[in-house]
Amino acid sequence: MKIAVMSDIHGNYIALQRCLAHALEQNVDAYIFLGDYLGEFPYPQRTLEILYELKQNASCIFIRGNKEDYWINRRKDQNCDWKSGNRSVMAMIYNYNSLNAKDLDFFETLPISQSIRFAGMEPVLACHGTPFENQKALLSEDEFVQKCEERYIICGHTHMQGFVSDGKKKIINAGAVGVPLKSPKKTQYMILTSDGKDWKPEFLSLEYDMDTVIKEIHESGLWDASPYWCRITEHLLDTGELPHGTVLNHVMKLNDYQDPWYNIADSYWEKALDELGIR
Repeated sequence: MKIAVMSDIHGNYIALQRCLAHALEQNVDAYIFLGDYLGEFPYPQRTLEILYELKQNASCIFIRGNKEDYWINRRKDQNCDWKSGNRSVMAMIYNYNSLNAKDLDFFETLPISQSIRFAGMEPVLACHGTPFENQKALLSEDEFVQKCEERYIICGHTHMQGFVSDGKKKIINAGAVGVPLKSPKKTQYMILTSDGKDWKPEFLSLEYDMDTVIKEIHESGLWDASPYWCRITEHLLDTGELPHGTVLNHVMKLNDYQDPWYNIADSYWEKALDELGIR
C-alpha cells in the first residue's frame, strides 16, 4: 500500500499540483494532508478547489494545522489583534478575506491529530505539530510520544523532511509542499509504503514551476499589500533559508523595538531584512 503524505501547502497551489501529479504517477492508494493549507501565496481558493476536488475522487484524510486555527479564531473574534494591523499582517488578511463559510466550516471539522488504520496495516498517528498542539514542533524526547499507542507518528510544521527513531517510536516529517526549508527551488512530499507490517517513508523533492509562483505573487497584488512578508517568501523559495518565523523573531529582538507583532513599522522590517540579507 502507498500513501501520499503532504503538509504545509501554504497556498502554493502550483507546487501542490506538481506533488499530486507525481503521486498519481506512483499509483498511491490514499492521501493524508497534515495542515497549513493556506498562508503565504496568492489565489488561495485555487488551493482549496484542488483539495475539494481530490476529496471527492480519492481517499483523503485532512488534519488541522495552526494556520487553520488563525482563520477559525478570526471568525469567532471579529476584533482579533491582527484585524487592524498594518502591512505586517496583510498576507493573513488577504487569505482570510478570500474564505467563505464553506471553507471555514471545513477547517472547523478537522482534528489536530488522528489515528489512521488502513486494512491490515499498522496504525499511523497523523498530526501537524504534535498530537495535542498544532503550533508546537514534535520532538522525539517529548514525554507524550512514548504514551502514544502508535509506533508511527507522521507530522509537518517544521518544513523539514526527516525521520527520527528511538528504536520504539518512529517520527516521520513530510516536509513542506509550499515553502520547504533546506530544499531551494523544490516542492516536497513523501510516500509511505507498507507491505502489511512496517511503514517505510520515501522523501521526495521535486522541481516545479517556481517562476510562475513568483510572478503571481507580484501580479496578484499580494506583493503590494504585504511586501516584507512576500520578500521573505521569495527568499525562502529561492534559497531554502530564513523562514518567516525566524525573520519575525529577528524583528522583535531589535534593540529599540516596542510595538506588537501585528503592527511592525516598515523601518523595522527594512532593518531586519537588510541585516539578514533578504533583498
